[in-house]
Amino acid sequence: MGTVFSLDVRGGEPAVVRAAFQEAVAGLHRVDEVFSTYRDDSQVSRLARGELGVGECDPEVAEVLELAAEAERVSDGWFSARYRGRLDPTGIVKGWAVERAARRLAAAGAVGVNVNGGGDVQVLGVPGAGRPWRGGVAGPLPPGGLAALGSPAGPS
Repeated sequence: MGTVFSLDVRGGEPAVVRAAFQEAVAGLHRVDEVFSTYRDDSQVSRLARGELGVGECDPEVAEVLELAAEAERVSDGWFSARYRGRLDPTGIVKGWAVERAARRLAAAGAVGVNVNGGGDVQVLGVPGAGRPWRGGVAGPLPPGGLAALGSPAGPS
């Protein structure tokens, strides 16, 4: 997907959560193999060139393309998985992958999960006793400054 992912996982049974963490990371690598527009051998690249049909791809490709079609519909065309006329679902696949990884970790019993894939973020649960996750929005000036800081409980 051409980006860096970070996973912050808290609590749960260590062996179970560790196994889920490894599955989540493997799943992210698999998403990159299937959906990367930077890899000539990915299913999405081959689909875009007409070398494969959707039915010949992993079922997740059809799932993501359906999500992309829905996003295009509800945005009245402002979102499209056909950037510049070529298939490019990266505008939706990264968030989809982040959500899948976070849900996999939470299902394994993690108490707090924060998955960040190049700015697409999914947080579930809490990082510690009575403390919500906090997030910041980078401001343009000064470099490294925050324009806003908040949590699910409200602005900080």
